[in-house]
Amino acid sequence: LKLKLLELPATPAAAAAAAPSPTGSASGLPAGTRDALLVAREALELGALLAVRAADTPAFERHVSQLKSYYTDCGALLPASERQWPILGLNLLRLLAQNRIAEFHTELELVPPELMHTNVYIKFPAQLEQHIMEGSYNRVLVAKNESVYEQEGMYFMDMLVDTVREEIAECSEKAYVSIGASELQSLLMLADETELAQYAEQRGWRVSGGVVTFGDGEPKLLALPATQLIAETLAYAKELERIV
Repeated sequence: LKLKLLELPATPAAAAAAAPSPTGSASGLPAGTRDALLVAREALELGALLAVRAADTPAFERHVSQLKSYYTDCGALLPASERQWPILGLNLLRLLAQNRIAEFHTELELVPPELMHTNVYIKFPAQLEQHIMEGSYNRVLVAKNESVYEQEGMYFMDMLVDTVREEIAECSEKAYVSIGASELQSLLMLADETELAQYAEQRGWRVSGGVVTFGDGEPKLLALPATQLIAETLAYAKELERIV
């Protein structure tokens, strides 16, 4: 299919350059060019959705990267696609699930402001990111059960829950020596004690008497490099004095 796309007589960049004006319309394109662009865009959209169903994240990322040319360069030249915002919303969900927060915000800034709060496919990942930043992890699990996506979004939602769970586990290890099993089960959004026991075994935790102990159970004293900090502070003070 990809090889066949290369045989099409038009590309997004060429079509945009050939448009009669910067705000050209679909009617300004030759019929063959317009049809070729529509076929290519639909093929890439179906490829992106198929990649999600096949749990092939790199392939999905490649398809979305190619589709952006059709959504931006040819946005005014082609009829709007009903798959555009569901796919771009899935891409936002992917970035969030991969903990690529900076790229998530970069992509979010490219969305028209009027769609931020009205388009359900954009609003959903934006709200998820807000829940995570607030530490409202239980809302992430609730959102998974109320997802606007059916099959496609569940793959990235499962990935997101795993990412959030890892973040909670790492924070718990640093904050506590031990914690109640039921409390940790709730924090990690695990269904039952069996899942908690399996997860604890993966991370090398000990579960005994309803208590989960992290590591060897001994509090770790962090060494404070006082001499180094003093030397650096004095160096900064000298540099500031020279500047002033």
